[in-house]
Amino acid sequence: MGDRAMAEIITGEGSLYVYTHWGGSELPENAKEAIRFAQNRWDDTPYAIRILVDQLTKGGRDLETGYGLMLVPDAEDEYNSDKPSVIIDLVGKKLIVLRDGEEKTSSFQEV
Repeated sequence: MGDRAMAEIITGEGSLYVYTHWGGSELPENAKEAIRFAQNRWDDTPYAIRILVDQLTKGGRDLETGYGLMLVPDAEDEYNSDKPSVIIDLVGKKLIVLRDGEEKTSSFQEV
């Protein structure tokens, strides 16, 4: 059981994947909130990544389970056939949500 999903954070050097075991249905909204928190650092990749990860995993702070970080996507995503259903593109400054066979793209300014 669970509500599993992944977010991919794209940078100019590669991607970081954030896995949530219980928060998959809320991941798109959590990603929007994380992007807003990182607004002052959108062009400072190390800080932006840290803020995004901090926000996306805040429900699991100090817990052993619930979230994971990967350099290669190797987890379940119930919303996009085990591929990341949320993509935060720091290069293109856009958020892509892939759910139920549909793709919705928003610029960071729109979230």
